[in-house]
Amino acid sequence: MKKTPITLEDRRQIQLEMLDEIDEFCRVHNLRYSLAFGTLLGAIRHKGYIPWDDDVDIIMPLHDMLQFKKEFKSKKLKYCDIDTEPDYEYSFSRICYLPTYSKKGLIVESYGISIDLYPVVGLPKTVDEINAFFLQVDAICTKRKKMIIWKNRIIRRFPLKTIPGFHNYMRKFTKMVNYSYPYDNSNYKLHAGRIVWDNVFDFDVFSNMIEVDFEGHKYMAPAEYHKYLSHCYGDYMKLPPEEQRHPYHGGTYYWK
Repeated sequence: MKKTPITLEDRRQIQLEMLDEIDEFCRVHNLRYSLAFGTLLGAIRHKGYIPWDDDVDIIMPLHDMLQFKKEFKSKKLKYCDIDTEPDYEYSFSRICYLPTYSKKGLIVESYGISIDLYPVVGLPKTVDEINAFFLQVDAICTKRKKMIIWKNRIIRRFPLKTIPGFHNYMRKFTKMVNYSYPYDNSNYKLHAGRIVWDNVFDFDVFSNMIEVDFEGHKYMAPAEYHKYLSHCYGDYMKLPPEEQRHPYHGGTYYWK
């Protein structure tokens, strides 16, 4: 019998349940985190999800994220990254909801409903050094994208979950993006996984935190959210044109 996809509303309720558990764990263990990107924008502009959005992003300083990775335990949630998943494709981590899955290719059951977790890491001191680093990462990114395309083509035709060398290359890519420069000793901060100047900050996002409303829940955000969102989106309170109001990620999810 064909399974019924999980609705967007149910997906959002699951993500809120996940955020509640992550938030509680971080508060108990004194770990810093913040809503980020479109999720933070939604909290400030809409007091919840951007109406056409379909995912959740959070950030942590790298040190806090590594502690979270080591200590977080849950019956329903799983921390996923290059170390835990043999076919992992991303430089950032994901917290996945274990009772769900999505379909990838024709044979691979992929990660279920998830929350993207980006570490905040350091960058070199000078603009020239940062540009050089970005060029280096961009070259690796380009090869990574080609490998993912070929891997997905292959697993559609053969009973494989990955291809030789893919995991080692993803590990190299992740290590370069996430662990290149110390967070505490840098003039700039980078949200890893999105290697563009729009996500480079010359202030510490976590120096002063506040609670913000998100769908009737309270989560952490930078007190300087205006500076953060203006840097990312410009006039962030202005709605985009209607033709741009569509989910960025998409995807179809099912109960196991």
